[in-house]
Amino acid sequence: MTTVHSPQSAHGHPMSPPWAERPETATLELETPPFGGVVPPYGSPGNKHGQLLVRFPQEVLGAARPEAPSWRPVVAWTFFLSVLGVVSAMRRAGRAREYGRRRAPYWVAFVVTCVAGAAFWSALVVDVALPVYRIQAEDRATAAVQEKVRGDGRVEAAVGTTVKSGGCVPVSDRDAEGMRRYDCTFRLSDGRSASMVIEADTRGNWETTG
Repeated sequence: MTTVHSPQSAHGHPMSPPWAERPETATLELETPPFGGVVPPYGSPGNKHGQLLVRFPQEVLGAARPEAPSWRPVVAWTFFLSVLGVVSAMRRAGRAREYGRRRAPYWVAFVVTCVAGAAFWSALVVDVALPVYRIQAEDRATAAVQEKVRGDGRVEAAVGTTVKSGGCVPVSDRDAEGMRRYDCTFRLSDGRSASMVIEADTRGNWETTG
């Protein structure tokens, strides 16, 4: 072990007091980091070399991509063409994928519109289309009844003279056998009037009721 002696004067006294001596120690120098911080090693997760130096780079990159196609045409095609609207949804979802955009809005629009459209068209058929069709069918049946009643000669044979004018009006709903009751009134050529109640089918075949 080497003993370190403090320097002494000519008279043998130390030049500096013992408390002034300091053992040799390693000094730690605090280095100032470079401006902007230390760059992580290449290839490490923290290395962002070559990327945008912004706080939210994903937002900037997203803004640079093309806008996603509108989902509104999917609603229009699906509403009027029902399940055929899937073609529009597929095409627009594929284009959105190429642009790096979300595809879910197109499929949501297709499914929701398909369900809503089915309910709308079903209600339209049941509440509007069918009643209109039935009314038109009954109008044609009534016209057929009047034509046969006045043209087959049975009324004239029953009243003993010719029929000048007249018509039949439905007075009941059509039953399960397809028959409906009509009130028929006629003006005869001799000035009299006659009436009778008949039952007829949709083709105009009729018979008098008791």
